Amino acid sequence: MNKSSKLATAVLSASVLVSAIAAPASSFASPLVKKPGAFTQASVERSAKGSMVIHWKTDANLGAAKIYWSTSPDNIEKNGKLLAQTYTSFNGFVTPDPKPGYRVYFAVKGGNGAVITTAERKVNLQGAFNFRDLGGYKTTDGKMVKWGKLYRGEELGHLTAKDLEYVKNMGIKSDVDYRTDAEVNAMKDPVVAGMKYIRTDEGNAGSTADLNTMIKSGVLKDQASAVQMMVGFNKQMVDAPKFYVQLMELLNDPNNIALLQHCTAGKDRTGLGSAIILLTLGVDEQTVMNDYLLSNFYRADANKATIDALKKQIPDENVIKAMTALMGVQKEFLQGAFDEMKAKYGSIDGFIEKGLGVTKAERAKLKAMYTE
Repeated sequence: MNKSSKLATAVLSASVLVSAIAAPASSFASPLVKKPGAFTQASVERSAKGSMVIHWKTDANLGAAKIYWSTSPDNIEKNGKLLAQTYTSFNGFVTPDPKPGYRVYFAVKGGNGAVITTAERKVNLQGAFNFRDLGGYKTTDGKMVKWGKLYRGEELGHLTAKDLEYVKNMGIKSDVDYRTDAEVNAMKDPVVAGMKYIRTDEGNAGSTADLNTMIKSGVLKDQASAVQMMVGFNKQMVDAPKFYVQLMELLNDPNNIALLQHCTAGKDRTGLGSAIILLTLGVDEQTVMNDYLLSNFYRADANKATIDALKKQIPDENVIKAMTALMGVQKEFLQGAFDEMKAKYGSIDGFIEKGLGVTKAERAKLKAMYTE
């Protein structure tokens, strides 16, 4: 090799070395050690014609996809039935209900082995507007709340015969009723085979003040007064959380899985109970708030019908606004509970541990039971 060739080689080698030193570490990342993509979100909605629309999102193209279904939420891709083969890039699939009369769960499996489980949030019942599954929410430690283990609902006395058969097929073991004696006597829960009925408020006759009395007293004179009343109600439930102490004890017993908790409208006592469950499992406050506010969506038609009827009886527009606020949920309601937890116990974790008596070991057990 002549001198000029040796010089060129030396210059080239030096350039490569300098480029290597200056290059960011990411430029050396091998595609073989790159983290595989994952599903980031999935949901199921039922169309007006009864078809089930499965949606999903991923952080990369996961290639081919297999969709499985089962009437059990456990190990669907292993124990369920293959529904379809498609591509993850399509981000969705539409299917007829695989098994009408039963609650169905889906697992979508990507070509790289990533799997996500999903189901309808709202349980498909004719006699209940606000009966839903708390599954599918992500926790701050990277887990996900299991589907088919935790339910929230409203009074069950309007369930049809088909609804009751549907609920029976869901395998719910415990029906936790927050209602007062007066509410229960007005509409008792139906008996469902295999479901244990548990009262949390037995012996509480409830308020004897009717709506007219509340209006005349000025408690419900306008929207602001209604909001203030509901914020106070949520704070009171934090200050005297006996319902939720019992709820935590029930959740700690594997014999109570799956568990349904409900009140009359399924939005206030049940709303706070659901928030407490999700917070205990590690779901962040904003996600918990979003779930709480879903009651406005699911109860929209029923609430509108009630308000329309009230307008014919009550001419005062401000009172109608108060009733509208009372029948829905607002961020301020649940935020009042959050604020009270933090003010009284220092943090939400402090409320869970000191206010509800849930030890760190018990909380870890709950997470192991209800998240995956």
